[in-house]
Amino acid sequence: MSAPLLPPASSTYRELPPKNKTPRRARLRSGGTHLALAGFGILFIVPMLWLLLASIDANASWGLEWPHFSLVNFRYVLSGSLLVALWNSVVLSVVSTAIASITGVFAAYALSRRRIPLKGGILMFVLFSSGVPLAIMVIPVYEMFSRYNLLTIIPTAIFLSVTSLPFEIYLMKNFIDAVPRDLEEAARIEGARTVQVLRRVVIPLAMPGIAAAAIFGFVNSWGSLVVPLILISPGNQQPAPISIYTFLTVPKPEYGNIAAYSLLFCVPVFILYAVSSRLFREGFVLGGGIKG
Repeated sequence: MSAPLLPPASSTYRELPPKNKTPRRARLRSGGTHLALAGFGILFIVPMLWLLLASIDANASWGLEWPHFSLVNFRYVLSGSLLVALWNSVVLSVVSTAIASITGVFAAYALSRRRIPLKGGILMFVLFSSGVPLAIMVIPVYEMFSRYNLLTIIPTAIFLSVTSLPFEIYLMKNFIDAVPRDLEEAARIEGARTVQVLRRVVIPLAMPGIAAAAIFGFVNSWGSLVVPLILISPGNQQPAPISIYTFLTVPKPEYGNIAAYSLLFCVPVFILYAVSSRLFREGFVLGGGIKG
């Protein structure tokens, strides 16, 4: 039996040094960080778990317990005025988002591409307007709406679109600024007008920012409670957050109905983020223009 081959003495083979051990203090710090993050995660997971379990529990309570499986809660909330309230929320949010997104694109494009006097001051005003609390605006708006009989869902949607417009303009402008001007100039050489340049060049390339702004406006309108409560007078036009609030005003709340209705109320936002996730993953990618 031959002896094993050993590297020659002149070889450059060297034994790797042992790995450095993680200091005990670093391990304790890392363990504490993970423990704190796990605690925060539990704080977010437990309410959602209660929503899921209580919505299918015929005898639901505030406690987190194994449910008595039943769909009676969903059958109750998907009928009558509760279903109408969900539809009212859809109308309120879609109208508000459409108005804010369309006007926001034109305003952001003008601030990005046009020479406007005092543009810096206007941008600062737009930015700081996004932080104005709605509480100081609702009462004057209510007085104006009540004087002209505008306490309905569509004027309220217009008001909500105005409240989300400053932030949407600022966000869209940052994305439009990143669109190369050479692409617009090439389109204008081909005879495209401003609206065509905006529709065929700027909007497709700035779509991630426009979509993010539209989602912000939709969520802002979808979860609004105080504004519809004050500015919408007819009971058959009240949105879903008002119905959720009324669940808690009865002497004996039905927790299963509250959970089922709240879960249904979250579904459109989840769907919206799921549909737009592909757009956000692709990011902001600019392609070159090719003259045919």
